[in-house]
Amino acid sequence: MKKFKVTLTGHYQKTISVYAETPEQVKEKTETILFDTDLIDFSDEDFIGGEAVVTVDREDGLEESVEEETDEDDCCSGCPYFCSVCGECVYEDECEE
Repeated sequence: MKKFKVTLTGHYQKTISVYAETPEQVKEKTETILFDTDLIDFSDEDFIGGEAVVTVDREDGLEESVEEETDEDDCCSGCPYFCSVCGECVYEDECEE
């Protein structure tokens, strides 16, 4: 059995209200919120997509990316709601074609 390394990248989206006098203050406050993960709580409902990159250690000590062939539709592969992990649409309603 081989050991694989998987790097997961999740994308979350959440709208928040920020009180400030100027757009520059909003930017500063937002950066503080983003970097202090205890200030904002992302939930499963905020998850909008993600991807997984799978690699395996080769015999020569290097890592090799493992790409799996999928039967995804051409119209869905570029869609932001297409999940490259499960191969399904993660949009709650039907996709528009």
